[in-house]
Amino acid sequence: MVEALRGHWESWVQQRLPASRVTTLTQRKIFIVPSKTAVGLLVLIALLFLLGINFQNSLVYIICFWLLSLLLLTIFYTWRNLAGLTITALGVEPCFAGEKVVLEMELTRPAHQPKYALELAWEGEDQVQVDLVTAQTLRVKLSHSTTGRGYFKPPRLRVATHFPTGLAVAWSYVTVDVRGVVYPAPIEKAFQPSGNAQRENVEDGREIAGGSNDFGGIRDYQQGDGSKRIHWAKYAQTGKLYTKTFVDYASHALWLEWDELPMPGIEVRLSHLCRKVLEFHQEQREYGLRIPGTLIEPGKGEAHKARCLQALALFGVQDA
Repeated sequence: MVEALRGHWESWVQQRLPASRVTTLTQRKIFIVPSKTAVGLLVLIALLFLLGINFQNSLVYIICFWLLSLLLLTIFYTWRNLAGLTITALGVEPCFAGEKVVLEMELTRPAHQPKYALELAWEGEDQVQVDLVTAQTLRVKLSHSTTGRGYFKPPRLRVATHFPTGLAVAWSYVTVDVRGVVYPAPIEKAFQPSGNAQRENVEDGREIAGGSNDFGGIRDYQQGDGSKRIHWAKYAQTGKLYTKTFVDYASHALWLEWDELPMPGIEVRLSHLCRKVLEFHQEQREYGLRIPGTLIEPGKGEAHKARCLQALALFGVQDA
């Protein structure tokens, strides 16, 4: 029974408060109820009202209506403190599995409507309280724990306030339509593969004969050699034709190969490759990544590292 009611509630909230990158809290999106203190105050007002009826005391009536009006005004101003607030999801910072992912948001209030004691929280996770008084916009970051790699979709966020007296609580739910990427957790010490992936990167690389970039020497003239490659200075000295040769250099860029890893298990291999990407990036080496279904040509730098880590994070993950 409880699970059925909870399911109906979740379905109703999703329909009433759909996911969006930008959410403005309007009247139909805000819920408000009296707090426990307000319930106690209502009981006190009821008792005073009964006493006023019993003793026909006008002063008791005045106190009852004054307390009741105070409670109603509190409910209105608590609702107003949340109404009109706009929450914009800016993005989710990537992280490694097991770490906390960070969601960055921007809060915007209407002009001439300062907001006090705004509480943003995930259930059982990070929470923060901010004021929007002097500034009209404010950037806020919230962190959430992660367990595995892949896409991270922020869960429903609760935005609430008890301002000004705490006699009422107004809240709403915000589901931000953004997602981040969680990289595989890098293993502490990666396996050192043999072969191509383990070759040291040399400065000049390997010579490729018949190139066109760098001068490689001279040889005897052969029938068919172009005139542009004839070494005319040598001909002037010796009277014999010689041909200039050129070479290119092939880079010994490092390759991270899926098939080079002997250990079984997808997640273990991804963790090893993740560690090697971090190591090669720190050493400023040029490296490429080859895993089933993905080939990333050798490169280096922050963008190249992020591209490799994202490929590892989304390996076998359905794009939902």
